[in-house]
Amino acid sequence: MMLLIAVGLFAFDSREVMGINVWIKPMKFMASITIYLVTITWLIGYIERPRWSVRTMAWGISACMVVETTMIFLQAGRGVRSHFNDASAFDATVFAIMGIGVIVDALLMLLMLVLFFRRQKKLPDTYLWGIRFGILMFLAGGIAGGWMSSRGGHTVGSADGGQGLPLLNWSVTAGDLRIAHGLGLHGLQVMPILGYLLSRRWKSRLGPGASTTLLVTFGVLYGAMMLGMFLQAMAGVSIVSFWK
Repeated sequence: MMLLIAVGLFAFDSREVMGINVWIKPMKFMASITIYLVTITWLIGYIERPRWSVRTMAWGISACMVVETTMIFLQAGRGVRSHFNDASAFDATVFAIMGIGVIVDALLMLLMLVLFFRRQKKLPDTYLWGIRFGILMFLAGGIAGGWMSSRGGHTVGSADGGQGLPLLNWSVTAGDLRIAHGLGLHGLQVMPILGYLLSRRWKSRLGPGASTTLLVTFGVLYGAMMLGMFLQAMAGVSIVSFWK
């Protein structure tokens, strides 16, 4: 619903923040948060006990995303940045609230990781390790996000808001930490889906044990790519220059 509202506002509001329409960021975040909450609903269904932890994760993560969504829409409506904005005491407070929500969300995801190592339904090993890897990737992406916050921006070697790739808006002139951040967060979908496919669809073709080996190999390569994108960004090299 919030995504549709952002799309509707985008069509009628031509204001810009950092060189792009003020509603593009809410649109991207609403799409990402929707995928995230669907993923949490999927994964949390495999955890049976303790029930208090399931309820805490479900309600806590949902509350954190409601706060995140509200703050992003509030700042978009005001025509200002939602992240890394300390232009006024109010803006700094909004960003601080979002930061607290992100920390609480990360702690709840850490609890989920612990439970997937200790308590879960009977799952194929490859699928289970895909879920574990996915949560680990998500937490690593959160660390990249925390690094951005500590720097007060996501661009290295230039100011935020320069020329960027279409839609994604990743900088094409300097390093951009959002790439590693995004890879980590969406590893939460990539790794469990791959684990499921390897354990349910392709296991008979690969042979015993090979599916888990392939998953671990892919996970290591995915993590290496994420680290590479982080180091490339910290060196101030844009994604366009990196692939030239």
